[in-house]
Amino acid sequence: MNVKVTVRAVCLLLFFIFITLESSVCLRAQIDDKEKAEAAKQKELEKKTLNLLDEVIGAAWGLKLPANRSYVLATAADLLWPHDEKRARNLFWEALNNLNLPALQALDETNAKEPNNSAKPARTNGPTREQANQYYATVETRREFLRQVAQHDPQLALDMMRSTRQPPPPQTPGAFQAADDSDLEQEIAFAAAANDSKRALQIAHESMAKGLTFQILNLLNQVMQKDQDTGAQLAGEIIAKLKTENFSTSTFAPYIAIQLLQSARTDGAVLTASFSLNSSFKRLKLDDDEKQDLVGMLTNAALNATKPPNILLQDIRFVMPEIEQYAPDRAAKLKLQLTELNRTLPQPERDWNNFNAMFESATPEELIKAANKVADDQRPALFHRAAAKAVARGESDRYRELITSQLENEDERKVALDSLANEQMYYDISQGNADDLEKLLPLIRAGEQRAIAMSQLAMVLEKKDQHDEAVKLLDDARAMVKVDLANETQSNALLAVMLSYALVDPPKAFVMIEPIIDRANDDISKLLLVDKIVKSGAIKNGEIIMQQPQIPLTSSMLRYSPGVVALGRADFDRTKGLADRFQRNELRIVARLLLAQSILRHLEQTHSPNN
Repeated sequence: MNVKVTVRAVCLLLFFIFITLESSVCLRAQIDDKEKAEAAKQKELEKKTLNLLDEVIGAAWGLKLPANRSYVLATAADLLWPHDEKRARNLFWEALNNLNLPALQALDETNAKEPNNSAKPARTNGPTREQANQYYATVETRREFLRQVAQHDPQLALDMMRSTRQPPPPQTPGAFQAADDSDLEQEIAFAAAANDSKRALQIAHESMAKGLTFQILNLLNQVMQKDQDTGAQLAGEIIAKLKTENFSTSTFAPYIAIQLLQSARTDGAVLTASFSLNSSFKRLKLDDDEKQDLVGMLTNAALNATKPPNILLQDIRFVMPEIEQYAPDRAAKLKLQLTELNRTLPQPERDWNNFNAMFESATPEELIKAANKVADDQRPALFHRAAAKAVARGESDRYRELITSQLENEDERKVALDSLANEQMYYDISQGNADDLEKLLPLIRAGEQRAIAMSQLAMVLEKKDQHDEAVKLLDDARAMVKVDLANETQSNALLAVMLSYALVDPPKAFVMIEPIIDRANDDISKLLLVDKIVKSGAIKNGEIIMQQPQIPLTSSMLRYSPGVVALGRADFDRTKGLADRFQRNELRIVARLLLAQSILRHLEQTHSPNN
């Protein structure tokens, strides 16, 4: 048995209870919003969920691992804060105590002298790899915990941080040095000031007087979302500070300048911007003079760099549109230098840079004609890029004809057509184009992708009150997917079908999920047996570790949450029963916790003044 695959299966099963997609809308909730009893239903759902959260808090003390207790208590405190702040504060302190931070101090003391002999001199070879990994994992867990607390009360986070300061362990010469708390302290202080424009500007001045750091961008982003004009003022002061920096030696100045330019892009030029494209996101307002200043600083540094490798020259390509607009004469020189720099790079990196340079502005037709001119491993990327451009331009049908007429190799033709169908599918889904999506179904060759498209179309039909048609489409999609938790493609298709059932026909979603959990219980039992021989790192002291890279529960809940509301509203007790179906105590607890999290987060968004 593959231990990693089984661990991933556990993760997926937990998520199956909370199925949704980022762009999906809770259709049942919209339908119920029309009913007079909606407010009462919401209140009753909130009451049941808070009672469930209380049960989870009580059960947390039965967990064996302190880290698991800390995760559950911290998540519960986060959810409870709007309802009972005093109790939430106490839970955060309990969670902090269960982080087992004294182990960091013990590690430092252990490595300061030889074991069992206090008279021996300090060791010079540093901690073992296992000790170092444990140290850094604990440090990062502490940092994430403090960030979570800071979202509610930055001063409480600062108090907790200062009460748990830890010295770094002895280091092997040349090894990576542990970061201190200075950046984190500044991040939390910025969070505390973000809601107060005057205070935010004051703390920014104090920070920049000591030097630039990446945290100034976090503060700018937070202020900008609250007050766009104050954000623009702060950006101007950051630009003034950048003018005093040496871009050739500064670690932060070039990166900050590039980010400022990207964050000020309009919707039509955001292809490489690193900021969210959601409709509520406020962009940075920079005038032409400020953009000109930023471009000037960056191009001066890049053109005058004397020490190879020219790292700034490699990064400056990401703001080439701004350089071409505000410094066209320098753009030509920089492109020549980029060409020279490219010749010094390893061949694989050089090939991909050439590929990007050649096809950045090419049309779909030009990309197809160039298929035989690129390496085999680059051809799928070329087809994907061509498909994306064709769909964005509304030229899907014309591009499909080009593929059929110009690609002689059958395998390549299939790859190109699949890329086009995939791009068109997600575009139609995002636009809610039910008619176009229905026409596209026969053109989607891969069964899993067709099932996803059918599931999305079913939700659109349900929204249009075409319930019977939606259910029939889902039944057909269900027959196309396998219950195969070890296969990511099949699992994603299964998630899509289950999501749609949750919103269109909840009883069928329950029928699908329940036997999957039963099967998972058997797989988990086998995992525990295998782990006694082949240590996976997923289990400690006979308990599955909740917070680990293989199971990113908290971050994944951003994607897998609103769907549970449809199930919870349809039958709260049966939805809770899905969590209780897990035989392992720690999995029952985390499943209940995620159930409470998804519902309470949804209710908070529903009650938000912006909704």
